Amino acid sequence: MMMKTSPPADPYREIAELYDLEHNDFDDDIDILLNFAQVVGDPILEVGCGSGRILLPLAEAGFHVTGIDTSRPMLDRADHAMRDAGLSELITLYEGDMREADQTPGGPYGLVIFSLNSLMHLTTVEDQIEALESARRALDPRGQLIIDILNPSVAQIGHLLNGPHLEGSWTLEDGSTVDKWSHRRQSSTPQVLDTLLWYDRVRPDGTFTRIRSEFPLRYIHASELALMLEKAGFIEPIFYGSYDLDPFDNDADRLLVTAEVLPAPTSHD
Repeated sequence: MMMKTSPPADPYREIAELYDLEHNDFDDDIDILLNFAQVVGDPILEVGCGSGRILLPLAEAGFHVTGIDTSRPMLDRADHAMRDAGLSELITLYEGDMREADQTPGGPYGLVIFSLNSLMHLTTVEDQIEALESARRALDPRGQLIIDILNPSVAQIGHLLNGPHLEGSWTLEDGSTVDKWSHRRQSSTPQVLDTLLWYDRVRPDGTFTRIRSEFPLRYIHASELALMLEKAGFIEPIFYGSYDLDPFDNDADRLLVTAEVLPAPTSHD
């Protein structure tokens, strides 16, 4: 089932297929998300679900999942994938803003997931907190939040800014090669990286095509995220540095956080 609101400008409109080319084989986060789902239970909401990379294995495990994203081409790919897999009864797709997560159908949710840097697409503190507040409203009172973003260590930010970078090369079935390049620079807005991606495709006959996309990403430090979660109504955040749940430290590659909903105050007569 697919529902719709009006999305903002879509940086993934031209690169949805190419995004999947890069991410279809990435499954480092799947096992830990399945483990959390088995503990907390469904239904599950993924915020920034893209083309369904996480939705499908959760549904294949028997969970009822809803995905929200602003990108119609990405959701179309998710819709096609879920139909091919025969999972339409377990997956609902919703075109909308992550700051409106509480308006998605199927809640309240046992688990809300901001996967693989999705929260970074909101580029102000206020917007990021608004998304977290919306996630809190979408959660069951006993539910759990999971956030997965990069850890903006000095080394990692320095590496990202020291571009351009060749991030991957693939050979397609028709013999074409695709190279993905990226370049990032520090924006005038604090903690925002202006990100430029381009994909070069060379076909066997030598013809060349380039597709470009650009968007900003706002990174979040662990201490800041702790304060944002508190302001949004979450308690007991636990910070991990990897998908193996290694303890978080300043040099970790990932910033993986779980948090619970702040219980509503009880009234006394």
